[in-house]
Amino acid sequence: MISNLRIQRLVLNNFRNHKFLRIDSKKSIILIHGKNGSGKTNILESISLLDSSSGLKNANLVDIINNELEDPKGVFGANFNLCENGETFNIGLGLKKTQNGLSKLIRINEKKSGFDEIKKLISIFWIVPRMGFIFQMTSEDRRNFLDFMISSVDLLHKKRLVTYEKYKRERIKILKNFKQKKTNNSWLDILEEKMVLTGLMICDSRRNFLKAINEILIDLKLGMPKLTISLKGELDSKLSKNPSLYVEEFFLKKLKANRIKDTITGRTNFSVNKTDLIVNESNKNKLAENFSTGEQKIIVITIIFSFLRYLKQADFKRIIFLLDDVFSYLDQRFTNLILDELKGLNSQTWITDIRTDWIEKNNELRALVDKINIDDYRFKVAN
Repeated sequence: MISNLRIQRLVLNNFRNHKFLRIDSKKSIILIHGKNGSGKTNILESISLLDSSSGLKNANLVDIINNELEDPKGVFGANFNLCENGETFNIGLGLKKTQNGLSKLIRINEKKSGFDEIKKLISIFWIVPRMGFIFQMTSEDRRNFLDFMISSVDLLHKKRLVTYEKYKRERIKILKNFKQKKTNNSWLDILEEKMVLTGLMICDSRRNFLKAINEILIDLKLGMPKLTISLKGELDSKLSKNPSLYVEEFFLKKLKANRIKDTITGRTNFSVNKTDLIVNESNKNKLAENFSTGEQKIIVITIIFSFLRYLKQADFKRIIFLLDDVFSYLDQRFTNLILDELKGLNSQTWITDIRTDWIEKNNELRALVDKINIDDYRFKVAN
């Protein structure tokens, strides 16, 4: 990859348990280590807020303010100095009070900005411990996991997801408020057509992404599980067997037929977001959900590994990885495989761990990794 995007400096003020924290690094891998409860994950969370309104902890904004801070105005913030191919820019995150509580204030090079502008500059992808339990969670969690990977490289996919949810809410609101009055049928027709077109584009993005991932999974020859990933949903099934125009008409008819049912239940009973992610291990012909918890975590890591390969093939440049306590349940072989793939991407990676021994066993890694002991007072004193 040509791009060499890096966070060179991170400064936190009254963020979670960090009254003040500053980290400077120009290396590819930053390992944040220290005692449990020292705030390692909080640092990754601050970076994740560049890509999400609620970050990797899915937190309310009021929860990220240091408990000892009574008034966040002017003294709370996360500031990032980034460099790409010799050019530097600054992103600052703060909070402002609104009628509904708090909202995020974003500045790029001191100018007021928004998420759309950040997404043009940087994408963040994180792996957190709960992802290892994805096959024990809901279909929505698995679908979100898939959409998260796609959205990391396709900004339009994320926008379509937001737009589709907006159309769903508007449709339910019309159905509930107007109780199927004929004067609103044309209004609903237009809205449902928008839902269908946006929804089918979401389906296509998912199918195309998984097609590429499955091709990568077939070629893996590293002793990893042999996986095949598919989508389980009525629309996905029909798209695999029928022309898109037929599925479009089917979707429209289904929405119209469900108007009374959706009015009564207050939700959209037929949707592109009824899809589930199905993972099968070919050697044992066994679904991922039927493996042990430890084996399921290896399956998730294998999917992440294939995603890294996908990024390399797609030559996607502007992405930073956050790995929160991932290596604690991996042996040295899988740890090395993931790290080697990350090195090949030339992307910056921030890692939290209580251990550092996996670095000491690899001479090449020692040159690439910046070890930050978060318990060291030097990072917590303003210069």
